[in-house]
Order: sequence, then C-alpha cells, then structure tokens
Amino acid sequence: MTDRTTPPIRDRVEDLLTRLTVPEKIGLLHQWQAPVPRLGLPGFRTGTEALHGVAWLGPATVFPQTVGLASTWNPDLVRAVGDAVGDEVRAKHHADPQRVGLNVWAPVVNPLRDPRWGRNEEGWSEDPWLTGRLATAYAQGLRGGHPERLRTAPTVKHFLGYNNETDRATTSSDLPPRVLHEYELPAFRAPLAADAAVAAMASYNLVDGVPAHLSPLIDGELRRWAPGEVLVVGDAGAVSNIAGVQGHLPDHVEGFAAALRAGIDSFTEDDADSEPTRRHLTEALNRGLITESDLDRAVRRVLTLRLRLGDLDPPHTDPYAGTGPEVVDCPAHRDLARTAARQSIVLLRNRGLLPLSPGLRIAVLGPLADAVHTDWYSGTLPYATSTVQGLAQRLPELTSDPGTDRITLRVGDRYVGCTDEAEGGPLTIGVDPASFDVFDWGRDTVALRAVGNGRHVGVDDDGALVNDRSGPGGWVVRETFQFDPLPTAACCCATWPPTATSPSTSTAGCGSTATTGPAPASASTWSPTVPRGPPSWPPPPTSRW
Repeated sequence: MTDRTTPPIRDRVEDLLTRLTVPEKIGLLHQWQAPVPRLGLPGFRTGTEALHGVAWLGPATVFPQTVGLASTWNPDLVRAVGDAVGDEVRAKHHADPQRVGLNVWAPVVNPLRDPRWGRNEEGWSEDPWLTGRLATAYAQGLRGGHPERLRTAPTVKHFLGYNNETDRATTSSDLPPRVLHEYELPAFRAPLAADAAVAAMASYNLVDGVPAHLSPLIDGELRRWAPGEVLVVGDAGAVSNIAGVQGHLPDHVEGFAAALRAGIDSFTEDDADSEPTRRHLTEALNRGLITESDLDRAVRRVLTLRLRLGDLDPPHTDPYAGTGPEVVDCPAHRDLARTAARQSIVLLRNRGLLPLSPGLRIAVLGPLADAVHTDWYSGTLPYATSTVQGLAQRLPELTSDPGTDRITLRVGDRYVGCTDEAEGGPLTIGVDPASFDVFDWGRDTVALRAVGNGRHVGVDDDGALVNDRSGPGGWVVRETFQFDPLPTAACCCATWPPTATSPSTSTAGCGSTATTGPAPASASTWSPTVPRGPPSWPPPPTSRW
C-alpha cells in the first residue's frame, strides 16, 4: 500500500531542496550518500550488482548468464527472472539496508558487436532491437509492478560505445551518425522509454574523442527518451580518469565540475570514502566552475529516485515490506532458474540421438563435463550441478572424462611440485614431481590444475606460482598461461606480470633446457594472460565502428 496523504514526489523534492544546505547537497552526490538526520534522510548507497542474480552479497539464486537468458527468446521468462532477482535484492536490503542499496546496476545493454570483447556474457545480443526488448523485460521485473513504488531502481549500462577492456579508459569509440542512431542508441532507448529502467551508467571509454562521462549525448539523447527523471551514475573511478589517464582536463576539480555539468549525478569514486568527491565539488563551487543550480539539478534526480523507492516514507507504506529472507534461493526461484537454464540451451543439430533411448551407455567428455563456472557478477552459489551430475540423476550408466593432457614439469633434473592440501600453496622445485591437468582455452591459452588437490595454478600478489585457485576468474585473471614450445622442447612459467628484472620470477621447464630467475629473451614462456580480450588483440587507440 502507499500513503495517499503524502504530497506528490515533485513537491516533496522541491521542499527538500529548499531546506538542504550546500554541504548537505554535495554529500548526496557520492555513491555512499551521507545521511541528513535533521531532515529524516538516511544514508543511501547506489550500485547493487544484479546482472543475473544478486551478486557479491552472499548466497542468492544464480540464473543463467545474460546471453543465456537471451537465448531463451522468451521475454515473459526474462521478466519473471527479473521479478525473482528484485525480490532477493529487497530481502537483502531489509536485512542490511546500509550495505545493500536498491539502485541495481543492471541490465547491460551494450550490443555485442565484437566476439573478442571478453564480457559478451553480460549482454543480450548483437542486435539492438532484441537487446532492447529483453533488457526492458528484465528491468520491468526488477522494478516491480506497483503503479507508484519501485521495488528496485534498474540502471542501464554502459553509455556509450563500450566494447573493449584493454586500455578501455583511453580508447575512443568513433560513432558515425547512422551507427549511433540505428545501432547504439536503440538498445538504451527501449528500457528507458518504457520507464522500466530509471537510471543509467556512463562508460569508461571516450566517444568521438570526448570522455563518455562528459558526452553531450547524456542530456541530448539519453534523458529525452524517459517519461521522468533519469539518474546517471559514474562508473567506478571513471570521473577521476578525466583529469587522470585521459588527460582531458588539468585537475580533478575541473574534471568533477565538468562531469556534473554534463549530467553525472552520482560519483562512484574512492569506494565508500566520499571526502575526495565532496572536496573536489566544493572547490569547483568556490572557483565558479559550477553553481548551486548545478548541484540542485543532480540532487533533484537523486531525491526523485529515492522517493520512488519509498526510501523516505514510513515502513507501513512499503508494498514490499513483507519481502523477507525466505525468498532468497527459495524453491520457486530454484525452479525458475532450472526452467531458464533449460530454455537457454540451443540445440545446433540432432542426428536422431535425442531424445535418448533407454539402455544407452552415455559418455560425457571434455573439460566442461563436470565443471560449473561462475563470472564476476555471479552470486555465491547455494548449490552447483554439473552436466555429469545432472545426467547421472537420470541415466543408469554414465561415463565421464575431462579429456585433458596430464603432465609433469621439470627444471633441469628437478621437478615442479606442490602440496596436496586442500588450501594449496606455493609451487616448489625438488625431486618429487606433481601432476597437472592442462585445460586448453584456445588461442594457445591454457590453465593448469594440480591433480593432487584439484586446484588451479595461479599467480599471487607477490609473483609466486600457487595451486590454490578454484579456476580462472577474479577481477584480473591470473590463472591462464600461454605456451610456445622451444626448439629444445623446453618451457618455463613466468610470474605475473613477467618482468626482465624481477628476482621473484618462478620458472618451471620441461625438456632439456633449464631456466632460473627471469626467463631469457629467447625462451618461450607460460605467462598469465589478461582477461576480457585475447592477448593477441590489443585494440588500436581508436575503435572505429
């Protein structure tokens, strides 16, 4: 229910604006908004990740990746998934309102124009119409069906022309008018025009040579589609890039001022520490780079979003007050996740094998047969069922093998070893060899998994090789390597990042050539590769479309 006695949102926002002081207004422009107790304003946080389930906040129902949801071709199902995720966000917010905000950073609507991006699992399609249609359905589920209250505040991202990670803050996406209006903008327009998404995030890159956080397209295009106010948030650390790696303006005060004038309303900078943002904006006001009306414009959007969420209303008026922890990973959501997974499967060819006949002996082969992988935006899995495990519940006889090569590594007359303990540890050089399974990820990129404890080899922060990883993953992948055979059939493992002078470089050769310390220039190496784009694909300074 809602309280019909409260004034309209617009009147309440304008009233609050007249009573807020300038420092209090500035305090509302950071991701972690400062409370204003004298006006009854609690703290507020933007940015809960909910791409295909609630992420980074403990166990939650994890639905198929976005590109998998798109493969269902089922907007009604996608909306139902958004409904479930929105409920779980609300439940976690009720349990911890300071840590779990109701502004969710989903859906991603960047068209998947390049298969080499490395983040294509976050998006829906290479087609902007399909992207817009399915993103709208997901956002409608997230926001809920109440006519006045938002369950969550969905945020489309990343605006605009964002499809590469290597040097992502310094490359420019140059968009000809037809590409801009027929390809890029439609995917963003659909969920905003439907009032399904009520916020947007600017991207790290430049567009036509201008930082995306300063793009005139924010006000000139993005905001004109929506029936109401659109909150625009900065990506993490991106406003600091304007006077930082982008060198677009001489100092952070000018960079932050320019971002505010361009339409950035919430600054995602310095994690939970709002002091640098408040300092920069205060100095910009003192220099005359911004005015109080610039602050008011951004604060108005912030407050409008919060009022639509019911953030400033009595609890008894909240139509979502009854959403409790029991909805998280509830049986209905598990069933929905299973349905989504089934419908996401794309059958490329069937030569009469399916449906399976009784009595068949089945072999499931390959490195993904008995594996369940997660991505950056996966929640903590309450359970995991691999292909082999799922089929074993249905079939009387099943065989599986990862089909990987099993190797040992040698340095001269010594072997690479590692602990068999579950927690893993540093790789060693000695007389006892350890066995490793080799997983081929293509393009000469492999991963090594220690047979003894089933953990992958990676590189820790000190540059040491360790067998303590669940698999390739993390914010920066340090568990994949490149292999180039030497003429002598030797190889070596180099630390992350491989350097010519690092005394901590660990090497492991196989064959007759031994290396110690830094790998010689003529030696081929197993070297960890950066994710989000093949190592042989450094994009040019300008990405042309």
